Amino acid sequence: MCVLQKPSPLRGEGWVRGMPLAFRLALRELRGGLSGFRIFLACLTIGVAAIAGVGSLSLALQESLRENAQVLLGGDVEFRVTGRKLDPAIIDDIRARSEKVAPLVEMRAMAYSTADNKRTLVGLKGVPPATYPLYGRIELAPDIALADAVAERNGRFGAVVGSSLLLRLGVAIGDSLRIGDATYEIRASIVTEPDQLANAFTLGPRIMVNRPGFTATGLVREGSLIRHKYKVRLADGSDAHTWGGAIGATYPQQSWRIRDTSRAQPGVRRFVERLAVFLTLVGVTALLIGGIGVGNAIQNFLAGKTEVIAVLKCIGARGRLIFEIYLIQVMLLASVGIAIGVVLGAGAPQLANAVLADKLPVVATAGLYWQPALMAAIFGWLTALVFALWPLASAQEVPAAGLFRDIVQPARRWPRPIYLVAIGIAATALALLAIFGSGQPYISRWFVLGAVGSLFAFRALAWLIVWSVRRIGRTRNPTLRLALTNICRPGAPTGGIVVSLGAGLTVLVAVALIQSNLTRQVTERIPLDAPAFFFINIQPGQGDAFADTVKSVAGAGKVVRVPMLRGRITRVNGTAVAQVKPDPDAAWVIRGEIGFTYSGPTPEGTDLRRGDWWPIDYSGPPLVSLDIDIARGLGVDIGDTMTYSILGREITARIKNLRKSDWMNLGINFVTVFAPGALENAPQSLLATAQATPEAEETVFRAVTDRFPNISPIRVRAISERIASFFRQIGAGVQAASAVALLTGILVLAGAVAAGHRRRVYDAVVLKVLGATRGDLVKAFLLEYVLLGLSTAIIAVGVGSLAGWVVVTEVMRSEWEFLPGTAALTVIGGSVLTALLGFAGVWLALGQKPAPILRAE
Repeated sequence: MCVLQKPSPLRGEGWVRGMPLAFRLALRELRGGLSGFRIFLACLTIGVAAIAGVGSLSLALQESLRENAQVLLGGDVEFRVTGRKLDPAIIDDIRARSEKVAPLVEMRAMAYSTADNKRTLVGLKGVPPATYPLYGRIELAPDIALADAVAERNGRFGAVVGSSLLLRLGVAIGDSLRIGDATYEIRASIVTEPDQLANAFTLGPRIMVNRPGFTATGLVREGSLIRHKYKVRLADGSDAHTWGGAIGATYPQQSWRIRDTSRAQPGVRRFVERLAVFLTLVGVTALLIGGIGVGNAIQNFLAGKTEVIAVLKCIGARGRLIFEIYLIQVMLLASVGIAIGVVLGAGAPQLANAVLADKLPVVATAGLYWQPALMAAIFGWLTALVFALWPLASAQEVPAAGLFRDIVQPARRWPRPIYLVAIGIAATALALLAIFGSGQPYISRWFVLGAVGSLFAFRALAWLIVWSVRRIGRTRNPTLRLALTNICRPGAPTGGIVVSLGAGLTVLVAVALIQSNLTRQVTERIPLDAPAFFFINIQPGQGDAFADTVKSVAGAGKVVRVPMLRGRITRVNGTAVAQVKPDPDAAWVIRGEIGFTYSGPTPEGTDLRRGDWWPIDYSGPPLVSLDIDIARGLGVDIGDTMTYSILGREITARIKNLRKSDWMNLGINFVTVFAPGALENAPQSLLATAQATPEAEETVFRAVTDRFPNISPIRVRAISERIASFFRQIGAGVQAASAVALLTGILVLAGAVAAGHRRRVYDAVVLKVLGATRGDLVKAFLLEYVLLGLSTAIIAVGVGSLAGWVVVTEVMRSEWEFLPGTAALTVIGGSVLTALLGFAGVWLALGQKPAPILRAE
């Protein structure tokens, strides 16, 4: 009876003598090289690098925000109010509890060149040069002190401006600008502004003056949309969050927004976190697709080791030893690919700083971030384990005689139940890591379910293709008959091709359709529905004259005016907003100040969903109409109460009705509309929109700004262009990231084609001997891959469109339109890609000489 003898150590392998037998045999086999595992390593490396890179970049940006929080916020704590100053007693109290206070004031205004009367909307900022900035340094060109640059000389204040203003108005240092009633001398341009990120989304260039120079404009009027900011510097060692909370508790009735260094840039932080979640999930998808390549690579590797395994079994090796040998090899090789991916991903912050410096909100802090590296490595190991266990467990179940028969005709076998349980545990761990490791469990859950469902869907599609082809029967066309036979023959790479290509194309289709739909909302739909202008800072007494001025211009259309006030929500059904846990989509309404209006009659275009409107002449307790999506997010309904702080006064109102707002039309929309009787006597301004033909826009712009220097027109076209540009930039970045999934799919596809190379060579040789020409074989093989690519691309369009529809309509609450151009490009591209890779494999197979192949058989 033959038994497996303990092998003697090879020369130079004395260091492995103490290792278990399976480990020693695994290391010896690895000395043969990495043949057959290149695709395996590439798939793991790409997926792990994507996850580690995205995680490292996200942490690097967050670390930069944390390190520079004082500079980015402009202080340790900031108090922000709109439309009014803080009470002097409160300011004195804040000064007494801190080291320094820098009161700033900001508004949008029109700036005019005194030379030729050119004008543009600007962001005007009044600062106290003695204390501003509290942290960091403002850099000017020429390099002069800010106090000198904005000081009053010879009856004229100085101003420093953003460089874009010089180009927009055609002015230079030393020229003059007029804003409201004041004329300023341009004395420098702004090179860096420490707290500029807090105003990243602006509709005009920056102009900075001192506080007296700001007041000199004459634009500071009751009800004007002016934002006051009080930036505070604390003593060393003070806890900004605790300090700000104590001030807030001392003055609970104040309608202000308090931010500290722990929340210096919440918008940027949320953007970074959500983008990181999405890109991490794209990396997970790439790993899942790559997992198919891992499984294919292991199956092909084991197919090449059939004789070795059979011999080992014949001399007494148990199935468990075979399993351990090749599992050790797989995990060692996986560790190599994972290590390479982690190293590549760790360099993402440095690469982003070098390539995307102008696109990043802040400079990423370079460093080694072990958390994303560890998470990426665990993702890689779990993926390798999930997709390796099945082929390895199946191989150990085959008897020696069966292994020899498998050389001729491979057989399908199920692993033992214990291995099926192990696969299930590893797959569950992988899914849970993807869901809870991303930081957004709700989004990640559906993403993972969609990704796994897509993989099963494409595996089912592969089975359906094979099943259908087998039932077509023999066709008269020999080329088509050979192509169809190749698709359903034993050992055909149909499954690997369909799943890998389909999953990659699905991701790209979904991303392309989401981006295209959102961009279309801005570039196509908005210009049709939206007004030409928004007008802000209209004083109540100017309403009729303003409307007459607009209507006097030929080409101008309807003018809509509504009163507007600013305030914040303080309680929901009597519960302080600090204790309210809203849905993420509704959280923005309780984070800071929002706008309110009031109306007796039902506003034109109101889409009332629940309840009824109040009478035009209503007189009674305060009532409000609330946006239905916000109400759902806050967990309130008709009859519930909302408490608002407006100009320091709290008003509790009952919800009378719920309506649907169309935020994408860029018209006048408010979350809250009050019934008459609550706000009429409060200081307020008017907000207006006006329709105008493109040819009349400039005339309307000049007519209003010539007559009303305090009114600031905002071109809707400029807003839509900014939003569209933002979507295009984000879309391009996401598409580039999603291309990682497609690249992985291409690698798996190439591996699937390469896996059948040996069989393809044999088939080509036999067919040549039987009289087939090279042209006949090329046509048949190309037709096979075109059919596979075409059917896969069509299904990918369907699955990707479904995913895009869900995201656009359910997540982003926008309108959906199927874009046939994107679908057609996907179908054509998928077919061509599959045909090209198939052709590469076919061409190599056709170049083999028949004699050596036949002699070997």
